Amino acid sequence: MNDATKSLLVFVIVLFAACATTTPVVEWRSSEFKDASFDNILIIGVSNDNAARRSFEDTFVAELKKLGVTAVSSHSIMLEGQKITKENVEAAIQGKKIDAVLVTHLVGVETRESYTPPTYRPTPMMGGYYGYYSHVYNYVYEPGYYTRYKVVKLETNLYDTATSKLVWSTQSESVDASSVKKLIDSKIKATIKQLKKQKLI
Repeated sequence: MNDATKSLLVFVIVLFAACATTTPVVEWRSSEFKDASFDNILIIGVSNDNAARRSFEDTFVAELKKLGVTAVSSHSIMLEGQKITKENVEAAIQGKKIDAVLVTHLVGVETRESYTPPTYRPTPMMGGYYGYYSHVYNYVYEPGYYTRYKVVKLETNLYDTATSKLVWSTQSESVDASSVKKLIDSKIKATIKQLKKQKLI
């Protein structure tokens, strides 16, 4: 086995540089709100990183407004560093006619592996039929390898402000933690898709 072949057998660590993908893995909706639909939503991103929080909230608000849904980011009506508690949120939205609060927070990050099996690729066969016997020994063997990648788990909950009850909840997994912007864009796109599917907006 030559050095090139040996190098293909080691683990390859990759953070996917292509577009991030977010997939819902768990989804729940209260039967009490089966006909609910909201058009004035407070967006809250729970994060210790204020820049990431602002980016998430502002991007989400902008995407909802494209659909004709009124939305407001929490950082624009709450004090910086203020804890996201029921009391603080209720005080912030008082008198603003907000009918729902959407909260997204990080559940966890884990590393996973995928395995690409070996492949056998024939080299071009030159000559006639009698060259076939020797040709079968000329297959190029490419050994299998493992790829490691990051999975970011996020949870999003939607609450009715009139009752403070949970209306809808989803947990999702996002591949590609190499870019905060890609992660935010992917998560927002997937969440809005589910909200529309559930006819919540």
